[in-house]
Amino acid sequence: MPSSTSNSEMVNEEHESSGIETHDAVYKEELHLPYRIIPNQSWLRVNFFAGVLLIFAVVGWELLSRNMHHTAGNYQSGNESMWAEERSKLDVENKLKVVIIGSSRTLFGFDFNVINDEIGTKPLQLSIPGTGPALFVKDVVENTDFDGLLIVGVAPFLFNRMDEGYFGQGAIDAYTNQSPSDFTGAKIHDFLSDYFAFLDDAFSLPALIERYTNFPNRKGSKQLMEEIWKLGNFYEGRLTEMWEPVETVGSFDNTQMINFWKPGLRRPSPPAEKIREMAQVSIDHYAPFIKEMRARGGDIMFVRMPSSGEYLKFDLKADYYNNMWKPMIEGLDVVGLNAMDHPELSTDLDIPEWSHLSRKSQDEFSRVVFSYIDKAYLDKTGKSVYELIKLER
Repeated sequence: MPSSTSNSEMVNEEHESSGIETHDAVYKEELHLPYRIIPNQSWLRVNFFAGVLLIFAVVGWELLSRNMHHTAGNYQSGNESMWAEERSKLDVENKLKVVIIGSSRTLFGFDFNVINDEIGTKPLQLSIPGTGPALFVKDVVENTDFDGLLIVGVAPFLFNRMDEGYFGQGAIDAYTNQSPSDFTGAKIHDFLSDYFAFLDDAFSLPALIERYTNFPNRKGSKQLMEEIWKLGNFYEGRLTEMWEPVETVGSFDNTQMINFWKPGLRRPSPPAEKIREMAQVSIDHYAPFIKEMRARGGDIMFVRMPSSGEYLKFDLKADYYNNMWKPMIEGLDVVGLNAMDHPELSTDLDIPEWSHLSRKSQDEFSRVVFSYIDKAYLDKTGKSVYELIKLER
């Protein structure tokens, strides 16, 4: 039987004898590439003027960003790389006495520098926006030797999320499996952010076009006025403060932040039975961690963070206090501080977009909150919280 090779040779011989081009001749076309002639230029002069234009463009972009209240020193890695860096402090020998875990209300509520001035120790801030504390309390109790006071912030309904939430997975990934390129990129970006305000993610060109123009939306696209808005700034150690333009009630940025909350507030309130089920889920989840913390000489307590406006109305309509907060605190037999019970921690403060404390009110809250924590702890346990965290007062 003739091989395929011999068949191919026979076909080529037939083609050659009949004057037809062979297979190779047909498909091996000669390529004629055009040659671009680069004109002679004074490249030193070209590079000089390009550099001057770049400098003017950067300076102009920086001035525009600062005119729009963006500031240098605002880090963009607060929810990921910076969180991972703070969390890693619990993995080595440390003198930490207070750890705070919660969502953005806890993040914007506690100023650890002010607290340090008041009580003599700086809390570790591990709160993450849009995220319930459940998984992160579990992580601290099971994977560290921390034996101080673990403060768990409660933002109604968001607290009841038992998963990673909106931003928790990014923090977990940065802590457990951050690539060298991600780590290096975050460090470089944070270093440059100390000097350039325009590096703020909220000042990117796509964000500016989306938020400050009136271009018509494509069919099916999300509406501008209900998109996420810039709420605050991250500083060293994950100190987080409200962005100045959002603090002015009725301003453009304040209105956009409120509009971002509104879709979530349009949903119907969960029925009382469902909320009581949430309370039982929380009891079952946190009870073993409280037991473990107490066994090692520490403790866990809960702080219901303040709110106002439509958020507060939503919580009152659902009766979150009686259906969730009170049954959970009693079921866990734990210290609980409800900020809404104390005007100095809630109604006397400025909450301009219904959910988070302004910069001034954050300082006021942080200045007095530990006096209320100490009283709540003393009333419940018969001893001062300062005795628990081994601080002299």
